[in-house]
Amino acid sequence: MQDKVIAQFEQIQGQVNKQLDDAKVEGIRILKELGANVETEELTFSEVVSDIREANPSVKEFVRSLNVATYDNRFRANWNATMGTALAKLNVEKAYVRNIKPRIAEARETVTAQVSNLKDLTEKAQDKAQELRAKIAS
Repeated sequence: MQDKVIAQFEQIQGQVNKQLDDAKVEGIRILKELGANVETEELTFSEVVSDIREANPSVKEFVRSLNVATYDNRFRANWNATMGTALAKLNVEKAYVRNIKPRIAEARETVTAQVSNLKDLTEKAQDKAQELRAKIAS
């Protein structure tokens, strides 16, 4: 059990590290498109901001550059959200069919059987009541 948990943790950690690496690459690409010089290993925030300001002298140019630089990321995020939602819906439907639907069917059958038994008992009680009325009346 512990080995299984450790293996799952390592798998998740590997996925997270891959996503962080991908995010770093995308971040550097976006900064380059905005005009920052990110070729050096040691980047300071103030240098990046001054490079971006120099490459985009007006707010309008900065917004346009930002829009162009992040278009692929926004499209990918929208796609991932759509596919993630579809996958979650599919998994919920599978779980419903596998777990909940049989329970509902079983409960329905139980209730139907109990109602049928109650109906039979009611009819028998009515028949006995009529027999008693008939005996009392005679």
